[in-house]
Amino acid sequence: MTNADAACVHLTIDGRSAVVEAGSTVAAALVVAGVSGTRTSVSGQPRAALCGMGVCQECRVMIDGRAHALACQILCREGQVVWTTAATASADAANVASGTNVANGTNVSNGTNRPNGTTTTGTR
Repeated sequence: MTNADAACVHLTIDGRSAVVEAGSTVAAALVVAGVSGTRTSVSGQPRAALCGMGVCQECRVMIDGRAHALACQILCREGQVVWTTAATASADAANVASGTNVANGTNVSNGTNRPNGTTTTGTR
């Protein structure tokens, strides 16, 4: 490991690997990874971090299985797994089209599995 690697954190965002500087917030990592939004509004509009201090709650994501985490308030950690609602919606659409769980590649027979382990019926 070089000094440059020591100052970096490796994480997974929406199923893709990302590398950011140590000390970066998850919101910053989302920008570096090219993620355009963290969730969608009730009308389907993309939403993303706005205030950067946790007040607006537009940056809500799932981090290591914990839903509604504020990306602007959490620092990246080595091996962290981040899912945005936008990715979950894309996974749902792919699951419906293919009958496959995008998160782990398994077949789905009763409902469509999301990356967070829930189905579209709301049960585990």
